[in-house]
Amino acid sequence: MNLKGKKLLILGAGTHQKPLIEEAKIMELEVHVCSKPGNYPGISTAHYFHEVDISDKIKVLQLAKKLEIDGILTTATDVCLESIGIVVDELGLFGTGFKNSKACLDKIIMKKRFLVNNVPTPKYIQINKYEDAIEFFNNTEHDCVLKPTDSSGSRGVTKIENISHLEEAYHKALHFSKSSKVIIEEWLEGEELGAQAVVIEGKLALLTLHSDITTPPPHRVPIGHGCPHPEEIKLLPIATEITEKAIKALGIGTGVCNVDYILSNQGLQIIEMTCRMGGTHLPEVCGEYLGFNFYNLAIQLSLGEKPTLPLKPLGRTNAAHNLILQSEGSLVKLGKTNQELEWHFYFKEGEKIMLNASNQAELGYVHVTGSDPLTTLNLAKKAADTFCKTTKIMEDFV
Repeated sequence: MNLKGKKLLILGAGTHQKPLIEEAKIMELEVHVCSKPGNYPGISTAHYFHEVDISDKIKVLQLAKKLEIDGILTTATDVCLESIGIVVDELGLFGTGFKNSKACLDKIIMKKRFLVNNVPTPKYIQINKYEDAIEFFNNTEHDCVLKPTDSSGSRGVTKIENISHLEEAYHKALHFSKSSKVIIEEWLEGEELGAQAVVIEGKLALLTLHSDITTPPPHRVPIGHGCPHPEEIKLLPIATEITEKAIKALGIGTGVCNVDYILSNQGLQIIEMTCRMGGTHLPEVCGEYLGFNFYNLAIQLSLGEKPTLPLKPLGRTNAAHNLILQSEGSLVKLGKTNQELEWHFYFKEGEKIMLNASNQAELGYVHVTGSDPLTTLNLAKKAADTFCKTTKIMEDFV
């Protein structure tokens, strides 16, 4: 493998893209990053920065052609999937093409393809007007969940237990949908879990299951993960079967993909699948367990390499948990930290922190290794909770 000097275009320059950019530099690639301007750490990290909106597929394509890139990818965001897809098609690169990338972004297309290909997934309908949501809710035995068809990071997603909350949730979902399209689906009680799926030329090469920690309903946002999943051996056969069906249904080409499942009394079902790596430090968590660098793997795949994958995990049981606050202002004092654990911070004392689109201020994350999956996951959660409770913020008043 001689990739030195190859031109790689990474879409996005935020905290979740920064490790991808850093790994590309370690691999001695020529690293180009595009993003809107802003206080994004990846801008100064990359060799070359281009001020381009990553959701503007035409401008991204023009940039890719001008640079004559050898590969393109992102991680932890769906907003640029169509941009990647059109570049893959036009330049003949490795990845997932435009039509199928759109299916990974648009939940309506995704759900239709799942149903046609017998991929188990919660029941849903597209809402064309508010009254459609009322009718579906009244005719469903379970609680429901409203979702924008084209958002990521659980933005605009709300669980509905009472019809009185339906209208507010509907308008919130509309707000977060660029296409002004919303779906409502049944809410299945059970365990949410996920996987990172390595796909090479349309075939599943490796599937790594992980645990999820989310904020409580009505707005479930991922804030932590552990690997392996405690029931990995039991769940892996059925997860593999339905994920292979989903790959075929979505037409995914080559890359590391993020999969969200729900395990209920109806069995394991796929909520969503997308053709990019997961966020919330999933590359670090799954990579630590398997014993290799997921960012490195994703980059190799985007450049057409077919790396040798481990036949069994070579690393350690581990978990990571975001350090999340619900308020913004000046960071007066960082909270208590167990020095036996690994801590990563995005801010220093005295700096100003802001809420993101999910109304969270993410200060960093804690990474824990151990021997038992559940114990390790709980340790990460406890450490994060202690840190957040003891962190001091001076809120700004206008």
